[in-house]
Amino acid sequence: MVRRKSYLCALVSLIFAIVLFSACAPNPRMQLISPNMVVIGEGETFVPPTPTPRPRIADLSPEEIYVGLPDSIADLLPGDPANGQSLTVPYNCISCHQLDLSLVDVAPTWAEVADTAVGRAQNLGSPGPAEYLYISIVNPNAFIVDGYSSDIMPATYVDDLSEQDLADILTYLLTLRSE
Repeated sequence: MVRRKSYLCALVSLIFAIVLFSACAPNPRMQLISPNMVVIGEGETFVPPTPTPRPRIADLSPEEIYVGLPDSIADLLPGDPANGQSLTVPYNCISCHQLDLSLVDVAPTWAEVADTAVGRAQNLGSPGPAEYLYISIVNPNAFIVDGYSSDIMPATYVDDLSEQDLADILTYLLTLRSE
């Protein structure tokens, strides 16, 4: 009796697996989407896909870049990007934020971060990329990038950095753009 139940259970499992896999199998008669797609039927034309252009900071005016920043910070912009870059060492920014896209670390990359900030600001309803970056520094848990944990970045930079330091770091980050 037990042996018959185990055979029956195995048979039901096998039938279920066959049904499941056959439902997932591609239809060999359907045309796959590809850049070299050909016309399927008479009268139909192929319209190649057009990629969505990636937002770029180079396409924005200074007003569009700096919109939304506190006046005390906006008045100091543009800051000194060289000083901003040097400040990333003592505040350990570069220990988590890499400039190399091939390196994965505990924090989002800074490679092309200015362009990335444009897209993120648009998606989050933030007024501009500089404001997005500013909030990311002074309130690091306000925007958490998918795949990264919250509470990693210290929330003390709002107190530790002067307004000029913040303006300089923002200016440096806004220079990190695609070519």
